[in-house]
Amino acid sequence: MAADQPRPGDLLINDPILTTISRAAFALVMLFALLLLWRGHNAPGGGFIAGLMTVCALILHRIANGDSALRLDPVKFIPWGLALSFTTGLVPYLLGRPFLKSDYGYLTTALTGEFEWATALLFDLGVFLVVVGAGLALAYALIEVEPNELVEGDS
Repeated sequence: MAADQPRPGDLLINDPILTTISRAAFALVMLFALLLLWRGHNAPGGGFIAGLMTVCALILHRIANGDSALRLDPVKFIPWGLALSFTTGLVPYLLGRPFLKSDYGYLTTALTGEFEWATALLFDLGVFLVVVGAGLALAYALIEVEPNELVEGDS
């Protein structure tokens, strides 16, 4: 494509309706993803679905604000998530307990009162990081392919 022609993904960048709606939708989806991540070890939800919701919110943000809106390398999240999840399972094993044995307790703060914490949240956070990293890497790879561009393997 010529340098002066817009790319297909750039056509919606200056749309004020999409930009405004995407801000509110981004905030709501991210709050819901945080809730799913926080409650996932005791209720439906968890790192996987919270990661998928986050990927959807970040893709919407990138579509509404252009390619330069979110400059991060999502692949870097994957090893951190794997390390966190593996460490969450390894620590109980090294202490003579079953692998991935979850511990829990209660913490009291002035702001929230008493709430339960669990090490399963750390495992869910690791899964969350892996899903966000892999999902964004896949989405970015699909977004960056031009419609008329031949990909390796195409004839």
